[in-house]
Formats: sequence, C-alpha cells, structure tokens
Amino acid sequence: MFRVLVFIILSGALFSAPALATNRMIVASVEVEATPAEIWEMWTTEEGLAFFAPAARIDLRPGGDYEVYFLPDAPEGQRGSEGTSVLGFQENRMLTITWAMPPYMPEVRPHLTPLTIEIMPVSDTLTSVTLTHTGWGEGGEWDEAYAYFQQNWPLVLTAMSEALTDRAE
Repeated sequence: MFRVLVFIILSGALFSAPALATNRMIVASVEVEATPAEIWEMWTTEEGLAFFAPAARIDLRPGGDYEVYFLPDAPEGQRGSEGTSVLGFQENRMLTITWAMPPYMPEVRPHLTPLTIEIMPVSDTLTSVTLTHTGWGEGGEWDEAYAYFQQNWPLVLTAMSEALTDRAE
C-alpha cells in the first residue's frame, strides 16, 4: 500500500523578503511508499502522467518532446505545457524538462523554465520526490506565475501520491 508520509514546501519567498529573479526557485517535496521505478514511470510515460493531466506527449530523450495537455481539445497553444522538452535525465533518479507558463499569461508564456524531478530512495519501500522549478523572471506576470506554481506544484505531488495509493488498493 502506498501512503504519503511527509510533505514539505520550501521557498525563499516564504521565509524572506521578495527574492531576486536570479535566485528565486520553487521546491516541493513528498515522501511516498513506492519504488523509484514506480515514480519514474509516472513522470516519464504518457500513461503515467494521467495522475496529472488527461493527455501528454513524451519522447524520452534529450531534446525530445515533454508536453502535458491539461485541455487536450483546446486550440494549439492553449492545451497546457506545450513546446516543452526533455533537457536530460538519469533513469529512476532525475528528470529535467522545460516547462511553459499558463496560456492565460501571454507576457511570460513564451519563456520556458527548467523543472527538475528528483527521485531518491529513502528505504526499500520509501522514496522522496522533489520538484525544483527555476528560471523565474521578476515583476508583472512573472510574479503571478511564480505564485501560481508555488501553490500548484505541491498539489501535483499530492495528486501523484493519491494515484499511487489508488493503484495499491
């Protein structure tokens, strides 16, 4: 059975004055009862990402597509994280991709930012998953997008944890 054990959100913006664009990042972590291979499958296959979005296009190779469609029937450019790609990976350990800002934020939408998913075994049955989102600008829609993802990346990890629990039952 899978179960969420610990959930931590860390962000410089939560603990200090507004951060400069050069050091602003979002970090969200969770520990789950699952193997690194199970977590890897969730983040690197179109079927696995169903916990997160109804459709995706993944070509798991450096430079390959990594598009996540929250609204797959919407017009092109409005479906979700489109035009994004795999930057690099270490199987069952780390995946770094580019990520797109929400379609309703046209000022920042064209700017893709790096997102890293780290998968680290804690024990034989417990795995830590950490999302680190960097590359943030500052001001205007950058601040809105930063606040949006500060709120939503922890929710994504919760959804992943719940999907693991559902699979185990």
